[in-house]
Amino acid sequence: MVPEAADPVSTSALGGALRTHALTLVGLLELLGEPAAVGPSDGAPETCRERDLIRAVADELDRIGAVLQRLATGDVERSVRRRNLRREAARHELDIEGTRVCPRPGPSRVAPDTRAQVRERLQELLNRVAAAQGRDLASFSRDLDVSLVVLRGISERARSVQTVQ
Repeated sequence: MVPEAADPVSTSALGGALRTHALTLVGLLELLGEPAAVGPSDGAPETCRERDLIRAVADELDRIGAVLQRLATGDVERSVRRRNLRREAARHELDIEGTRVCPRPGPSRVAPDTRAQVRERLQELLNRVAAAQGRDLASFSRDLDVSLVVLRGISERARSVQTVQ
């Protein structure tokens, strides 16, 4: 069996927690209301920048939380497909070892031609499952790289706001 990319339950829970924190941040911003403009030197522009930074963080937390939940969903779907492939393989006296469909040792009651055809078909299906996992992990890696750049930019903007004050 191909190892899973991550524990789907934990991955989904982490994604849900990130999205919950994003909603909490947005909710806190809404509770604060809009800053009152008293005069040109009252600090309202800094408050608006801080709100924009918080909203940007919330947006990014929500985005990456959704990415994690999508990854978990894909992992669960692939696990179900692998389990079904293993059952089909067992019916034809075949085993799935990692990413390969192999005949079981010893004599078989399944006709050699049938067994070979089933093995070829199951191998193709297993290859598709492995390819989907690779695509999902590559996409996840790209999303994390983008998130790192976005969060680094938010952090730099936040530090520049602090030095202005």
